[in-house]
Amino acid sequence: MRHAHGDAGLFPHPDNRDTFIELLRHVTDDYYRWHTRCAQAAAPAPPVPDGRSGGHGSAGPPESMKTVGDLVRELSGRLARESTPFPSPLYLAHMTTDLPVAASLAHLCAMLYNPNNVTPEVAPVTTELEHEVSADLCRLIGYAPGTGWAHLSSGGHAANYEAVWIARNLRSLPSAVAAHPAARDLVAGVPPVVLANMPVPRVLDLVEALAGRGLLSEVARLAAARRREADTAGTLLLARSAHYAWDKCADLLGLGPQDVEPVGLTPEHRLDVHALGRRVRDLLERGRPILAVIAMCGSSGEGAVDDLDAVLRLRADCERRFGASFYVHVDAAFGGYCRSLWLEPDGGMAPYDDRPLGGSGARMKPEVHAAFRALPGADSVTVDPHKSGHTPYPAGSLVLRDRRAVALVARESAYFGHGDGSRLPFGPHTLEGARPGAAAAAVWAAHRQIGLHADGYGRLLGGCIATAQRLHERFSPARRPRPSGTAAADPRIVSCFPPDLNMINLAVGPVDADGGGGGSPADAAGRRVLESILAEAASAPLTSLYVSGNTLTGRSRPGQREQVLRLCLMKELGSGALDTVARSLEAAVSRALGPDRPGVPAVQ
Repeated sequence: MRHAHGDAGLFPHPDNRDTFIELLRHVTDDYYRWHTRCAQAAAPAPPVPDGRSGGHGSAGPPESMKTVGDLVRELSGRLARESTPFPSPLYLAHMTTDLPVAASLAHLCAMLYNPNNVTPEVAPVTTELEHEVSADLCRLIGYAPGTGWAHLSSGGHAANYEAVWIARNLRSLPSAVAAHPAARDLVAGVPPVVLANMPVPRVLDLVEALAGRGLLSEVARLAAARRREADTAGTLLLARSAHYAWDKCADLLGLGPQDVEPVGLTPEHRLDVHALGRRVRDLLERGRPILAVIAMCGSSGEGAVDDLDAVLRLRADCERRFGASFYVHVDAAFGGYCRSLWLEPDGGMAPYDDRPLGGSGARMKPEVHAAFRALPGADSVTVDPHKSGHTPYPAGSLVLRDRRAVALVARESAYFGHGDGSRLPFGPHTLEGARPGAAAAAVWAAHRQIGLHADGYGRLLGGCIATAQRLHERFSPARRPRPSGTAAADPRIVSCFPPDLNMINLAVGPVDADGGGGGSPADAAGRRVLESILAEAASAPLTSLYVSGNTLTGRSRPGQREQVLRLCLMKELGSGALDTVARSLEAAVSRALGPDRPGVPAVQ
């Protein structure tokens, strides 16, 4: 079943308002029946003389509920008047979406019961739902649910932190095994260059062998002590355009500036794999540990998809040449769900076809398809359901190819259980531990309603990508003349590069020759236009265009910084809405920079 963005059965719509309210009433009726049964389980509540309900958990006197009513009405009114208008076709700023009604209702429903997925003892229903979501996410990435594992997190930050935490602990284990008298036989004959950068599957085999000997905790403590004494935990390699969360991650894990190396970008703002290869081979030849290589699958500023296929070929080449390897983590917080563009209902991934994808009109690049096809080769992937999964916060996730990896970060609790032991429990094996079960319910409901396949999320996200592609064509430097009788696109607005996913960057023409007070002319022009757009959106949020900004480095000249407009297309726009957006952009540029004048050069 196909779901367009405007489908009255998927997102809030006047046609489903009555059903939504009816379901809310059903949810609250069930909740109050449950609450009454719980409150009166030990003994029925005695009647209160004035007829009001009594006992523990009672609603309280009418005056108390009047206060509640006043508070809720005040909050609801403020939200309805002042919230950022995410559903508007003119809102193109951030990775925030309109919510499917199933996800909203499931979130509200579960929230009333306050489940905490740290343990099934306090969340028997929603921990079960999270196990189902875990299997969903493994299949989305291409991991086998029986050996892979996934869990929800508060967002992409926490998931990325956890991935590098795991990578760091795995990287330091082999040398600790070699130093432990009761375990060193497991790595007898392994040369130092391989001990420093052992392939991840071999490290995980060591984890399993140590656990079998009852030595895992002891060797893990030795590894931690040796990390504290070492001059480096290893080098973290990532694209120069990586999210700012990676700086936080490095600081949190005690990595110094010398441990984090940004790698250059291609003209499409993807990771330069040739530059990465030179640095990786240099580190391996010198026996220096590589903590991890981070690839992006939908960078935060550009929506760029790195050549993951080439990264994995590089790793395979290093394993052949040196016997050494490195951990690969993919930050697909934004783009992970786009793998569904090619997924069949049975989980298989369709081959590349140079045609618009069925139903959406999106025409995908072969290298983007190759990157998504390569995802199962990564050791871990961050995916945010609250972004392209269209579900409420807090809902990020970490997806692991091999669940054995969490053994080096797991901690047992002395005061709650972990189920029947048949499945990996969430609480002791996650960075955050306590997490709201309502998020799991929302993700579960969205997955069930929409479907993780080409006709579900693939159709939904394909429409967003097609919209981005049409906007790029309108402002492409190589655009053809507009048809007779229609206005030409403002030549001062230029799409910086064809989008990989549903995000585009637009540069605007220079203000004047000297750059308007510092920086490049293009940078000054971009800042002026962005400030104008944001000021108008703040004054009239429901009727104004709303975009965000991004700073590109070296697009026109080496080292030059350039402010551009960043448009994140989280909804599919029809031709009328698309034309309104384009004309709004052109009008914003005209207001900020003055009317288009002959001879004003377009940014190339």
